[in-house]
Amino acid sequence: LLTKKLLEEAGHTGEIFGMNHPANLFSNKYFTDFVDYSQLNFWQKIKFGLRAIYNTQAKENLAALLDDFRPDVVHFHNIYHQLSCSVIDVAKEYGFKTVMTLHDYKFISPNYNLFHHGRIDESCVGGKYYRCLWNNCMENLMESLLSVVEAYFVDAKDYKAMINKYISPSEFLKNKFVKAGFQTNKIIKLSNPILDTEFIDNNLDQDFVLYVGRLSAEKGVKYLVQAAAILSDIKFKIIGEGNERVELEQIVETQKLTNIDFLGVKDHGEVDDMMNKARLVVVPSVWYENSPMTVLEAKARAKVVVASDIGGLSEILSAELLVGPADAKALADKIKEWFDADNKKLQATGRQLQVQARAENSSGVYLKKLLEIYHS
Repeated sequence: LLTKKLLEEAGHTGEIFGMNHPANLFSNKYFTDFVDYSQLNFWQKIKFGLRAIYNTQAKENLAALLDDFRPDVVHFHNIYHQLSCSVIDVAKEYGFKTVMTLHDYKFISPNYNLFHHGRIDESCVGGKYYRCLWNNCMENLMESLLSVVEAYFVDAKDYKAMINKYISPSEFLKNKFVKAGFQTNKIIKLSNPILDTEFIDNNLDQDFVLYVGRLSAEKGVKYLVQAAAILSDIKFKIIGEGNERVELEQIVETQKLTNIDFLGVKDHGEVDDMMNKARLVVVPSVWYENSPMTVLEAKARAKVVVASDIGGLSEILSAELLVGPADAKALADKIKEWFDADNKKLQATGRQLQVQARAENSSGVYLKKLLEIYHS
């Protein structure tokens, strides 16, 4: 939606294609049906798993949109699981230029985040997709099997070669793809955009540390909870949902931790308000993050961000703000260092982060580079 908005403000026209998810902010008559895989039985998962590999409804609906709209460029985002690579076939058949933004590692591994069973695993990269089944890399044998079949199908159809240009929000992710065999000149590094209205002065209104994101293993929230247990005098607020929430709340209850609040899912306005008030924002990930919006939005607000020194995080934050992943004691020490810093230091460091974000992530910078990619 943001890219469409920026393009239209610059005098271009755009249309969106996707699936009819209940949380959508936008939809149209071309959108495909949403499938909630978590609610399916065994045989339904097989049926709809094959649909995830090649969704004919998505192909037909996109063809109808392209007949009506006739774009110059088709720009793909996160087409896996629901839309499938069938939509690439349509763009190819119509002869439209194609661009794909890479948000994760799905095009080089059946496991999109290269993380399972509590650790990073790159053994499937480089065409060795069968290892995903051996290692149960999706932590569900049926899902692992379908992901392996999908990966080999994508290679057999040569979908990766059908994309004219790829966009990578981080150099780290780009380098992983190049190492896996992608042509370096086909992948352009372009940072994610931030709305100009999100660049505001730092407000140190309240003394708490904020986490925003999924409550899942790769996000490292358990290490944040362990760090919070060490820092009993500092308040932590955690926004988000995920399959680890129950376990994390049990830890808090068992250890009688009173300085951690699980707030669940909040709308964008509520998240903005909490981020504006927080003293620090923390990102304790233990997987290869690409370029998380939480960090970029915090930088736009001139907030100090403490994060794991891993993946694309190491590109967008300075060394003084980074800590080794999966180390609760080191994370606690780093949080305390910055939480106890005087307001003058926090504001000065936050302003430096904000300047970086303006230079790399402002909507004007993004749109200029995006149009250059479209025209290349």
